[in-house]
Amino acid sequence: MSTENTSSPSDKGPTGFITDGQNTLVVEDGHIYKDGQAVGFLFEDGYIKNNNQPLGKQNKLSLIENISPWQFRGIDCQGLEIVLPDEHPGPSGKLEYNAKIYNVINGRVVTEDHKYVGQITDSGEIFVRDKNGEGGKVKVEGTTLLNFTFEGISSTGANCQHQFRRPLYKIDRTYIDNEIIRYFDGFDALNNLQKKYVLETMALWSSCGLLQIVRKSEGDASLGNVKHGVTGVTRVRTGKVSLDKEEFEREVNYYKQHGAMMIVPKNIVDYLEVRLNLVLAHEFGHQVDFVLTSAVQEQVAELYEKKRKSCDKLHPLPDENESPSELLMRQQIEKRHFISGYAKSSAYEYWAESLAAFSIKTTRDHLREFDPVMYDILTNLVLAPTKVLSRVFHENITSLQASLKLGGEFLTGGL
Repeated sequence: MSTENTSSPSDKGPTGFITDGQNTLVVEDGHIYKDGQAVGFLFEDGYIKNNNQPLGKQNKLSLIENISPWQFRGIDCQGLEIVLPDEHPGPSGKLEYNAKIYNVINGRVVTEDHKYVGQITDSGEIFVRDKNGEGGKVKVEGTTLLNFTFEGISSTGANCQHQFRRPLYKIDRTYIDNEIIRYFDGFDALNNLQKKYVLETMALWSSCGLLQIVRKSEGDASLGNVKHGVTGVTRVRTGKVSLDKEEFEREVNYYKQHGAMMIVPKNIVDYLEVRLNLVLAHEFGHQVDFVLTSAVQEQVAELYEKKRKSCDKLHPLPDENESPSELLMRQQIEKRHFISGYAKSSAYEYWAESLAAFSIKTTRDHLREFDPVMYDILTNLVLAPTKVLSRVFHENITSLQASLKLGGEFLTGGL
């Protein structure tokens, strides 16, 4: 592979030491120092820019492999251990991972701006440099792999090609859309407004990998003729969600007209209820409940009970009312205990409504204001899932999130 590299340099490089068997050079944020004088710059991908002795001024970049016997040991910009040249070199060439193009240098998967993001072996195994993995790297395999193609030369000099295609994957759709479509049985039969609703309200959970974990462990969602008085139901034994078709259509229209949240009048004079129009995310929340640790479930139950007691004390309802929801006078809306009235119904509904609210930015901002502890739990669910998910799911979610980061899909809509 050519040592020419014309891409613009990154702002910072690794920190550590370069040795040549006799001398030691200090490297700080990529800058190479000898006797206190800057002599060059080391990038994470192993390229070195020389602007002074000991190598002499050069206009092109040189690979550390070509400056024998130089070796660098230290940490990269993420604080992960980095050794250059690699102790176990791999192939060189081009990797296209989920339509993102990477250079591969002796097994190092690197970006155009010199960031060292992963590794690929001669046999096609892919690793992502990630602080959540053992030794700072996570192996991507099985159902966590995204579409990829590699072409190049192996470490032994032989031609090397690897390819993987996800099964049942629509090539004109992103991973995020594909997972939502696979989760919602009958998606293609929905009208455009309904499709938009499903994609918007579930995008966060798909982009962080949790939707795939739940889909494979608990079940999917579909429309049906539930007729049980509520919009959706999660079957306890299988975790599969069934949504009443008529109620679902009403929810979608509410969402179009009022957004994710609305305030509706109740049958008690002057009393109102805050309502979320996020039924699919709500029922998904019940599925997620099945994969949480018992400690988190207990924490949610304690939070709910504390809020319920305070709500009954500060916002009592007329004696003749037996509603399980939190109903409020208009001036009390901004001082409510629950993100929605229905969240007061039980600890299970409190969790499902909170997760639903977290799904959309506008209601997520409200949740952070009204329920910061629950907001933090749900933030961990997305950003640090091993803190809240049962241990059986840790390996899969860690691998999947690393894969999504490499493929440019992780939280593409932000958080």
